[in-house]
Amino acid sequence: MNYKLQAARRAAHPAFFLTAFLLLQSALGQTLKVDGVTALSADKRGYCYVATGSSVAMYGAQLEPLARYTCSFGKIASIDASDPFKILLFCKDFLRVLLLDSKLAALGSPIFLPDVNVLRPAAVCRSSSGNGLWVADAYRRQLLYLDFALNAAREAALLDAYVADGEQHVSGMVEREGNVFLNLSGKSIAAFDKFGALLHLFSVPGISWFDVQGSELYYLSGGNLYAQNMLAWSDLPRLIATGVERCAVAGSAIYTYSGGVLTKGTLR
Repeated sequence: MNYKLQAARRAAHPAFFLTAFLLLQSALGQTLKVDGVTALSADKRGYCYVATGSSVAMYGAQLEPLARYTCSFGKIASIDASDPFKILLFCKDFLRVLLLDSKLAALGSPIFLPDVNVLRPAAVCRSSSGNGLWVADAYRRQLLYLDFALNAAREAALLDAYVADGEQHVSGMVEREGNVFLNLSGKSIAAFDKFGALLHLFSVPGISWFDVQGSELYYLSGGNLYAQNMLAWSDLPRLIATGVERCAVAGSAIYTYSGGVLTKGTLR
């Protein structure tokens, strides 16, 4: 099913946007100066994980520093902290995935994805339903499942049917409640079940980042952070904040990064 989000419906009255922004501002609690953030994630404890180049730092509920890890494989492209005891780092340029424990100590050896014939990984995320991860392979143009024992990747879904020829397929992905959500070409969010069957295809033009919490889709588009109820897609998206460069959500906690400042707030 293809749900179209009409651009005209975004043009809500300015007072609506101002009210939403002020609601967020009233809930903000802590801020932290951090330069050069390249990736951001949060876990169910309310802890935040901030990557700056090849290093990742963990901050507590009050944004106090707790731990730091530096990898030897260049820039960290993404962090998946959905399991705080197996935090996944993706070093895209070096085709490697690393796992860290709850104190940011390495768990085992890094996974070199070409060892299992994943030649052009575009995005990765943890799988909560098994001891493994999901990989979007730009070479095969497929969604793949790989277990941490490095058994052969299981082909889950072909992606060509959902993007135009020549477009980048996947720029971000998460697994939530057994379903896998992919950002396809910055134009739509595709939801697949654990067997690779398409559940929904949501049209969201200009999307640069997203996450899913329950039935809520949080996403960045044009520097604005929105929330959209996926069960009521015809409703207007809610503006959460403006001028946001990066974001992470987990439970009621929201972390936004802009202008070298990391801010923790509470979703209402």
